[in-house]
Amino acid sequence: MQSHGEYIISIDPDDFLLNNILIKAYQTATNNDLDILQYYMLLKINEFRIFKGKYKSGIMCNNKEIRNIYYYGSTRNLPDKLIKRNIYINSINFMKKELFDADYHIHTDDTFFFGIIHFANSYGFLEQIGYYYNNNPDRNKKYKVKEDQIKIINRDIKSLFNIMKYFIVQSDNDILEKNYIAYKFFYGKVYNIIRKKLKYVTNDFDFYIDVLNLYVNCSFFNNDKKNIIRKFKRKLEIRKKKYYKLYEYSI
Repeated sequence: MQSHGEYIISIDPDDFLLNNILIKAYQTATNNDLDILQYYMLLKINEFRIFKGKYKSGIMCNNKEIRNIYYYGSTRNLPDKLIKRNIYINSINFMKKELFDADYHIHTDDTFFFGIIHFANSYGFLEQIGYYYNNNPDRNKKYKVKEDQIKIINRDIKSLFNIMKYFIVQSDNDILEKNYIAYKFFYGKVYNIIRKKLKYVTNDFDFYIDVLNLYVNCSFFNNDKKNIIRKFKRKLEIRKKKYYKLYEYSI
């Protein structure tokens, strides 16, 4: 990591900060020795509105309490937060060791923030609008997927499936926490990724199928949701057969 500052903030190139938030956030974070300081984000979606997320006012100094706040629907964006540099580093090392090994890839804010909250022991909220998010429609325009983009998509899917597996097989957290995040990732990011980009999967078929088997056999999902998982699993199995058949012909 190139940064040498005490805190890190992420900013997208087409967004910008508001209200001298860096000064205010840094002063608040250092005065209270906070690992994470969150502030309001201003969204532009046809009209202006403030995105608050579900946060708890005041300061939290308990890692489990911090994790639960984010597990139950608070914003997992990075740009609306000032985060200690050592928390970033610990998160990266944790993700490499526990989840991704050589295939480590920061997929989205959700994925990276998952690692960050495992090490944060203090969190605060600054009731100031500090970040303007420009929801540019060009971000969502359809594009022709090229070979290098297919590789990225495969890494994206691998990263999310690793998180899915982690929450099912871990034993150090309680059942509610484990199942709720497994649910959130499957029916949130993972559901959309699989539904929209399954056709681009070119490797790790057996790993994905094994993870989906874990989800089918876990007690948290009801039969309707398990049927959705089985549907994805069947699609992956068909995709695997077609891909390897095509590969055999090519050689």
